[in-house]
Amino acid sequence: EMASDEVSDAIWEKLKVKYAKKEEQIGVEAMRTYERIIMLNIIDAQWKDHLLSLDHLKQGIGLVGYGQKDPLVEYKKQSFDLFQEMLDRIDTSTIRSLFNLQVVSEEPPEALRQRRLPRRSTTLTFTGPNQGAAPAGEEAGKTKTVVRDQPKVGRNEPCPCGSGKKYKKCHGTA
Repeated sequence: EMASDEVSDAIWEKLKVKYAKKEEQIGVEAMRTYERIIMLNIIDAQWKDHLLSLDHLKQGIGLVGYGQKDPLVEYKKQSFDLFQEMLDRIDTSTIRSLFNLQVVSEEPPEALRQRRLPRRSTTLTFTGPNQGAAPAGEEAGKTKTVVRDQPKVGRNEPCPCGSGKKYKKCHGTA
C-alpha cells in the first residue's frame, strides 16, 4: 500500500507529463497566452463573487453583537476566511480550465469548406402595390443621389425657420 505522499507525488508527475504534452502540442508562447487569459478571466469572476460575499457578510455581521462578540473582529476573521477560499477557488478553477483546454486546429474540415463556397447570388427587389415586377438586373444598379440646393445648416448656426434659436435647439433635435 502506498503512502499518501507517494500517491500525491505520482499524481503530480502524471499531471506534469500531461501538461508538458499539451504545452508541446500548442506551443510555449501560445500556452503562456492562454494561461494569462484564463487566469485573468477567473480572477475577475472570483473577485466579483468575493466582493458580493463581503457585502452579504457586512449586512449580517451586526447580529454577532447579540452573541457578545465584537462585530469588527468577527468581520475581519470571516472576511479573511472568505479571501482564502477565493484564492483556493482561483487555483482550482485555473488548473481545471488549463487541463480541459482544447485547441481547435485552424484548418476547417472539408464539410465546412463545402458549405462556405460562394453560392450564386440572386438579387431580389421590392415592388410596390401598383408597380409591376421589374427584371432584377435593371433596378439593382440604379441609385439616385440627393443633391442639396442649399448649404447644410451647422448645429450652432441660427435655424433657417426664423425662430432665432440655434438649429440644434429648434429643428435639429433628434
